[in-house]
Amino acid sequence: MVQGPQTLLSRANQCLPISMRYGQFRYYWLALFAGVTGHQMLLSFTLQWTMYDLTEKVLDITWLSMAIALPAIFFNLFGGVLADRLEPKYMVAGAQAISATAVALLATMVLTGWVEPWHLFVTAGVIGAVQAFDQPSRSSVFPRLVEREHIVNAVAMESIIWNAVRIIGPLIAGIVVERVSIQASMFTTAATFSVLGAVVALLRLRPRPPARGQVLRQVAAGVGYIRSHSVFSFIMLLTFCNSMFGMAYIHLMPVFAKEVLDVGAERISWLYGAVGVGAILGTVIIANLKDKHPMGLVILGGAILYGVGLILFAWAASQQEYWASMAILVGTGAAHSLYITGGLAVLQNLVPDQLRGRVMGLYGITWSLGPLSMAYGGPVAVWLDAPWAVATGAVVIIVVALMVLVSSPQIRSLPVRVPEAQRAAYQLVPAAGDD
Repeated sequence: MVQGPQTLLSRANQCLPISMRYGQFRYYWLALFAGVTGHQMLLSFTLQWTMYDLTEKVLDITWLSMAIALPAIFFNLFGGVLADRLEPKYMVAGAQAISATAVALLATMVLTGWVEPWHLFVTAGVIGAVQAFDQPSRSSVFPRLVEREHIVNAVAMESIIWNAVRIIGPLIAGIVVERVSIQASMFTTAATFSVLGAVVALLRLRPRPPARGQVLRQVAAGVGYIRSHSVFSFIMLLTFCNSMFGMAYIHLMPVFAKEVLDVGAERISWLYGAVGVGAILGTVIIANLKDKHPMGLVILGGAILYGVGLILFAWAASQQEYWASMAILVGTGAAHSLYITGGLAVLQNLVPDQLRGRVMGLYGITWSLGPLSMAYGGPVAVWLDAPWAVATGAVVIIVVALMVLVSSPQIRSLPVRVPEAQRAAYQLVPAAGDD
């Protein structure tokens, strides 16, 4: 019997992960893949490489990282409030348009030979500020493209993008920078931002009542909601430690390349790729966890293993063991994905829609601290060296994860799917919230 095209498409659709069977989510996913690739090209490689190429000073990479992080931290909660009050897809589109313009202007400065370090700082500051509105808005968009019971799978599919482009983003940037030019990498990034913004603006979202009332009361409602549920507080503490002490190795990669491992842009980009390969493996594990699997223990175990992996990477790199460093980073990336993706899945699954922007804005503050890891890692790398900066930060992560493991029975007992009777308690919106 000959099957028609519609039958074949229907059967193919059934083979996809459950969240990818929603057409609107597929459009979002493909556009996000393009946008995040550009994001990783720029923030994980091209900006740092350009700055180090201009000044050859580790502390300048530190200041660049802070120029990204500080505006994001300052505006993130306000961005979350607006994501709850306004239509978040238009905020994403606007944020991506501003980012694309800023990066294209910087690329033009590099092309004409007029670029100076302060141009990089200004561009980094603009992108950091824009991220404060983009991140909580995107976090409010994709849960409205799937049914609630499929949100954990959607979180995992979104995380696969972020983890996959750790492979291809810095790798593409390294190859383009070395074989073409720095400005070519920047123009490519600007194009991907434009694609993401245009597609998200056209998405059809499930209706959601907008938040109303005074802004400060709405902020208080978001903070009060998190304080009333210790699970969320602990998850944000773990994310804070990851950002502040566990991400310095990403921003120190140009230093590892030139001062520790003695390799060029293309070979160091493969180390980014190794992290991405592992992270994809970890995300696949999260996506395939069964309802009664211990999500809380997965998160805490991932945090501890991530810290151990960073220590091993620092040791292998200090011995100039390039291939051993790459292998270790595969395992480190897997552990990091269990740790971060698991926590994000818990938030997205339990937080009510009308508070999602504010809660994800607060979460975004802890996540946006990632570039500030250089406020710790940069000086330690100068006083000691880059491997010591990575290893000492890893110890902090391990200690905090062990403390949470001992002190929080709520996280230890948290399953993948929280029973409905227990989950109902997480859906109560504080009275001080919307009018």
